[in-house]
Amino acid sequence: MAKNDDAHDRRQAIIDRMLEQSLFPEVDRRLPSHDALPEDMRDTVDRLLAKAESQRARRLTYEDLEEALPPRDVTAEDLEAIFWILSEHGIAVEDGEGE
Repeated sequence: MAKNDDAHDRRQAIIDRMLEQSLFPEVDRRLPSHDALPEDMRDTVDRLLAKAESQRARRLTYEDLEEALPPRDVTAEDLEAIFWILSEHGIAVEDGEGE
């Protein structure tokens, strides 16, 4: 259960930061780019996009995300970039079962 709690805490921290940034946007903020990500994060995004495409789904689950992440500590910035890029492709990450 601790692993799920850690994942929940990381997601909540990202959500909190994104909410704060939406309320107080930085003028010079650069949006994350797929090409600017580390190679393992690009592979993660590519796997998630391929999974969504193969399922013809516009949403994935947090379990899909956890399975696709590389076996290293992933920073909040990496996760934020993944969520941003997926949203640019019209894909949401949600709790529950993927379709």
